Amino acid sequence: MNRTLDETAAVLGLKPRKFREQLRALRVLTQSGDLASQHRDRGYLFSDPRSRWNDNIKAYSHYAVVMVTERGVDWLAKQLGIGIKTHNKDAAA
Repeated sequence: MNRTLDETAAVLGLKPRKFREQLRALRVLTQSGDLASQHRDRGYLFSDPRSRWNDNIKAYSHYAVVMVTERGVDWLAKQLGIGIKTHNKDAAA
């Protein structure tokens, strides 16, 4: 099951803002919040391109959402030095 960064933060027991700060410090995210290029295609995180209609500009707005795979949750926990249990991952889903 793939999770957004906010959902992953909940699984790891962190606040979303603090979690993003830590990912920036590890250079997993860029300063703008995008996935850093060295972490693409490794199987832990990926960018999910999305678009939605924006009434203000009368056009579609395109953006990407950083998603974390199941392997990525374990990898991030290891990188951050956080111990998680499998029942924590299932309960947060």
